[in-house]
Amino acid sequence: MFNVVANVKHIGSVHANADGAGTAATSTRKYTPHSLNLHSTLTYGLPLLLGCLLGHLLPGIAQTLGFRLHALWIPGPLLLGWLLFAPRPAWHLCVLAACTGTLLAFALFPSVAVHWVIASLGEFALVVAVAWILLRWRGSRAPLEGYREITLFLLLGCMALPLCSAWWQTLFFDGNAKGPMPGTVSMLALGNCVSYLLVVPTIVNLARIVRSPERRHGWSWRSVGLASLLLCVLGVVWGMHWNDGVAIPLLALAPIPLLVLALIVFGVTGASISMLIVAVLGMQLSVRGLGPFAFSDAEHNLVTAQIWILGAGAALLFLGALAEQKLSGHLKLQQAYRRLGELTGRMLVVQEEERTRIARDLHDDVNQSLAAISIRLSVLRNQIPAADRPSVVELQDQLLSVSNDIRSISHELHPSILRFTGLASALDAFCSKRSARGTLNLRCTIEDTPRLSDDQELSLFRIVQEAINNIDKHARARVAQVLVAIRGQHMVLRIDDDGIGMPTPTRLPVSPGLGMISMEERARLLGGVLLVERSPLGGTRIEVRFPVAAPAQDALAVTAPCPQ
Repeated sequence: MFNVVANVKHIGSVHANADGAGTAATSTRKYTPHSLNLHSTLTYGLPLLLGCLLGHLLPGIAQTLGFRLHALWIPGPLLLGWLLFAPRPAWHLCVLAACTGTLLAFALFPSVAVHWVIASLGEFALVVAVAWILLRWRGSRAPLEGYREITLFLLLGCMALPLCSAWWQTLFFDGNAKGPMPGTVSMLALGNCVSYLLVVPTIVNLARIVRSPERRHGWSWRSVGLASLLLCVLGVVWGMHWNDGVAIPLLALAPIPLLVLALIVFGVTGASISMLIVAVLGMQLSVRGLGPFAFSDAEHNLVTAQIWILGAGAALLFLGALAEQKLSGHLKLQQAYRRLGELTGRMLVVQEEERTRIARDLHDDVNQSLAAISIRLSVLRNQIPAADRPSVVELQDQLLSVSNDIRSISHELHPSILRFTGLASALDAFCSKRSARGTLNLRCTIEDTPRLSDDQELSLFRIVQEAINNIDKHARARVAQVLVAIRGQHMVLRIDDDGIGMPTPTRLPVSPGLGMISMEERARLLGGVLLVERSPLGGTRIEVRFPVAAPAQDALAVTAPCPQ
């Protein structure tokens, strides 16, 4: 009778860590009654209904196939895991699905006893209460993410809930008016503890990676195949008959490296699944008298395996929480960098808009005002004595010089030639103007390059502008060279000078200036990188390299001269 009772125990997924992504994602999502109809039925209701149905039937099916899964109990832990990641408005649907699956198991398969169905429905009520407490006390964290949440889960979900559930199940099973047998309650409670410890973290963590694709970084066919091979090797080693008493304690430690490797490669989800497989394997072998837990009869071997699973599972749960917190911090840092990059990109767009507005104001307003002043000076020159006219002419010349300077500043703020004639013409004109100033001999080499988008050409032009300004201010260079070319699948912008070079590195890192930060950000927006190194000319080399799209490559092939 006892083996039949234990027949419906739960075995779940060990390991831990939080499912943060699942609940965190749903906590910020707004659900309406209409949106919870079809979406919730397919996402939460139907899978849970099938899971509870199979959970009731799995022990019997496995027994017909020669397996002894009498320590495996799925419906209760499955419902708890579902409630921990499902939105609160969908809870009633989850409970209804679990109850429906249990009733279907009784209706379709008479081998499922009615008193067991009633005991399962009572356990579901306890599960809802525990889920409400766990979510209420988790604070801003995701379920099972912090040490406090894990401790509460172990106390309530893996101790109090299994004990109450075992007492309730045994009361209906034995039909004993005086109450269940103490030994029966303890055996069922131990099986329930193992099941909740294994299944709940697995469900929560699976939901986590489904909703957070960035957490699947270690999942690949090669790594999954390697993990499966190691699990098979563990099964073969455990299934052998070991007469040496020294080797048996080592066999109990054999899964530890595998679980740690799964935690490192796959994260907490992979560790939870691996622990679930190792636990099922250990319990199956123990009841057959094999493995590191086979010391006595099948019942005592199973108890030994379950105690080992509880210890290893709880330890892996806390270790997984540490790894999950590290991963969460890394993902948050990546998200912060991504947002910072987006903010910097918007700031550059706003900067270009302001430059365009200022350039337009300088050209249309200030220059027009200066032209009007020059005209009035011409009128005044004709009205004053001839002796005073040279002063007015000199003033007009100064005014014309100021107007030319303003026009030059306007063109540098907003190079309209870039938009109308392209990057090559704009850079050639820029290099000619800077060389004409006499302070720096600037040489430009622009090979046949494809026409880029307006934003890409503007970013490249601004990088050249900023780099030449830095050379003028700091490098004390006499010669600078600008190269724009295609190298393989990448476009290369290279600026060399013969100046004093970059400052020598010191113990204290030197913060880059705003100009260098601006160039790095523009290179990032181009999808490339900015490199600063020693130039063959003796000064500094600044190189930007970024991939060119396929259409640009076709354009390059068209514009390239044919060989003679």
